[in-house]
Amino acid sequence: MRRLILICVTAAFVVAACGSDGSSPGGGGSSSSSSTSTSTTTAAQGTTGWTDVTAAWKTLAPAPIAKSPEQVAEDLAALRRGQDTSEVGEVTVTSVRRGEPAVVVLTETGGPDAAVVSTETEITLEPGDEGWAVSAARQRSTCFRAPEPDATSCS
Repeated sequence: MRRLILICVTAAFVVAACGSDGSSPGGGGSSSSSSTSTSTTTAAQGTTGWTDVTAAWKTLAPAPIAKSPEQVAEDLAALRRGQDTSEVGEVTVTSVRRGEPAVVVLTETGGPDAAVVSTETEITLEPGDEGWAVSAARQRSTCFRAPEPDATSCS
């Protein structure tokens, strides 16, 4: 029972410390500590600027893929997952915007850089007689700490 009380008191202290924005002594008396904690974490994070990664994706998927944009997105995610596993985190298809061109968005979490929360890759696909081909790609990362303005990496 003592251990449970100690854990509860410690957790309350951590929540109060995380919820403080420094504007008032003692961290204020917010009744919604979890949302305060979440906004504090979000404020500390930042997103880098977009970087062009077209050449890498054209090398990874050099030929058009004759499938629907949704299936092309799954194939591109699988190609990324198949690269050096020490350099690749968990890759998921976030969205597919149909049209001409189509745009695939992949999100990668858990990569080799501990400062990176996630990396978003936006791949533009142009239609052709043989299927959808990569025409452009760009990526940006969300970092644990806000990067310098216009930074292209979290370092």
